[in-house]
Amino acid sequence: MTTRARRRVRTLAGLGGLSALLTAGLALAGFPAAFLVGPMIAAIIVAVSGADIPLDRRLPPLAQAVIGQLMAHSLTLKVLHEVAAQWAIFLGGVFSVIVLSFTLGWILARLRVMPGNVALWGASPGAATAMTLLCESYGADQRLVAFMVYLRVLLVTLATSIVSHLVVTTRGTALTLTSGPDLPWWPCLAIVAVTALVTPLVRLGAAPLLLSLAGGLIVQTGLGFHYRLPLWLLAPSYVIIGWMIGRRFTGDVVHHVWRALPAVTLSTSILILGCALLSWPLAHIAHVDLLSAYLATSPGGADSVAIIAASTPIDMPFVMAMQIARFMILIVVAPGIATYLTRFLPGEDASAASQEGRKPDSA
Repeated sequence: MTTRARRRVRTLAGLGGLSALLTAGLALAGFPAAFLVGPMIAAIIVAVSGADIPLDRRLPPLAQAVIGQLMAHSLTLKVLHEVAAQWAIFLGGVFSVIVLSFTLGWILARLRVMPGNVALWGASPGAATAMTLLCESYGADQRLVAFMVYLRVLLVTLATSIVSHLVVTTRGTALTLTSGPDLPWWPCLAIVAVTALVTPLVRLGAAPLLLSLAGGLIVQTGLGFHYRLPLWLLAPSYVIIGWMIGRRFTGDVVHHVWRALPAVTLSTSILILGCALLSWPLAHIAHVDLLSAYLATSPGGADSVAIIAASTPIDMPFVMAMQIARFMILIVVAPGIATYLTRFLPGEDASAASQEGRKPDSA
């Protein structure tokens, strides 16, 4: 075994042991989504220490495909009809979060905390993977955008987990999704396998999540075939998503953005607080509990919010419907918003914006 291989084994062993320790501690403390938060914190500790986390590139898409099944499991035909009937509420909630997010991004750009296009792309309240992949085609520094969006995902995940832990007295678990031993689990695995085969053909960062979600909706809602989500498939996916988020925070990246870290953290905290305030009227208008409204407006990644929601006894269909609606709308409108607002920034930001129309051709 080479020195490099031994180093990789030691890193994975240390990461696995620390993840297990933190996950067990969080689970004993009653935190929702311990299988996500524990590995995420462990990966941050390992990455900041300077170790390279050798995560196979095929694992994150598979994990996202499993989370897509988790999201599809809650979106029944009845829920989709309810979304269509209450479209104004959903659009109002979605665009309120989007407007608040890009307003804060605009402020960061004006204060020159981050380059203008980076601040605006990094302000996107969701679709982290897709925004990270798309931004480079529009002239933004992919590394800085990745730092901003995954810092938001990190802080939102921690905040929602803590809030859920404090608010909920009787903790629900993902085991509720695996109940019904008479239901088969193989359709879930089949959809994930098909998603893995089709994903390379689709040039979209969110392809695994969206394709798996679509497959789950077709099988369950369209064909009326019900199946269960096995815990042995969900738990490893939670861990991989946690590692995928945490490994972004390498020592080099943190050192590079150290001066901007306080301002970006403050901006993200204001966004989290603002979305929490938005959840108050949303709960009354949509007639859902406050925690459900809070998770629905939470500006984190749809996959991480889905994991936390599945571990908490709330109105998960409402939460997932709102998260998916914002996810889909962001894919469409976020590039246009970021490009448009960048044109009005002073100095080099404005000149960079004028070149963005030509940039995608070279990407």
